[in-house]
Amino acid sequence: MLFTDAEPVSDDALLGLVYEVCPRFVAGTVLHRSSTSFVVAGTVDLSPVVAKVLAGGSPFWREHFLREVEAYRLFETLPPPVRTPRLRDADPNRGVLILDRVFGRPLAYDRHPTTPIPPEELAGALTELRQLGKWQPPVGQSWIVNYTPRIDRARRQGMFDDADRAAVAALARRAAGRWELAHGDAVLDNVLKTRDGFVFLDWATAGLYLAGFDLAQLWVLLGELHGPRRVIEDLIDDAGPDAAPPFLVNLALLLGRERRTYQHRMDDVGAARRARLAAAWDDVRERVHRAASAPQ
Repeated sequence: MLFTDAEPVSDDALLGLVYEVCPRFVAGTVLHRSSTSFVVAGTVDLSPVVAKVLAGGSPFWREHFLREVEAYRLFETLPPPVRTPRLRDADPNRGVLILDRVFGRPLAYDRHPTTPIPPEELAGALTELRQLGKWQPPVGQSWIVNYTPRIDRARRQGMFDDADRAAVAALARRAAGRWELAHGDAVLDNVLKTRDGFVFLDWATAGLYLAGFDLAQLWVLLGELHGPRRVIEDLIDDAGPDAAPPFLVNLALLLGRERRTYQHRMDDVGAARRARLAAAWDDVRERVHRAASAPQ
């Protein structure tokens, strides 16, 4: 049973779906509750697990839920080069996903960290994301991200002007076919440091993106720290000249998303972050236009 966004859903009703899928589930602490998702820790046969339930029925969130189920099923049949929670059970019709619970420490708790990340931890996470990008599992066409609507949306939202849109679209065409599997939401609270290395959580936006998407997202989000952007730029430089166009397309779109998030923030932290993102866009915008006008 899937719920619509119009009807409030009780925790008991959502837990009931978990019990239908896995009668041996014993509920523990609720870890997250929103209008779209419900996450509860528990056990199955005394082993710690996490149950995720789709609480809203909009097509957008259902699509993300189905992608996460698809990703974990893929990982079960073809293990990826990065560690992920193990799939216990899933029922797309009921909107329930049950995973082994992983205990560890997020590399950062904030989307835009202001506390330095230990260099060895950042280097380790970046190395694993690069390995993920080299992985070529047999996924379908539905995994390929369509960049044209994203570029057009950034223009409609005022994040690009006409010249920006044309330049980013030109680079996207130049980068066409350079698809890499990406996590899609590689914020550092989705990366756990455990005794055995790193574990990557929350694969609802996994897909085939233009090369360098996860690195571009970290470039955007780690801009308030000294060092990470230079490290990421060096990785892109080391990958050769063909790595620059797709990376710049991703940077332009991801910066646009963050700029839009903060464009109306009037508090001190929000205003300061908006200014830093605007300065970053000034730099990236110049690089995008220069790259788009360069002879091929």
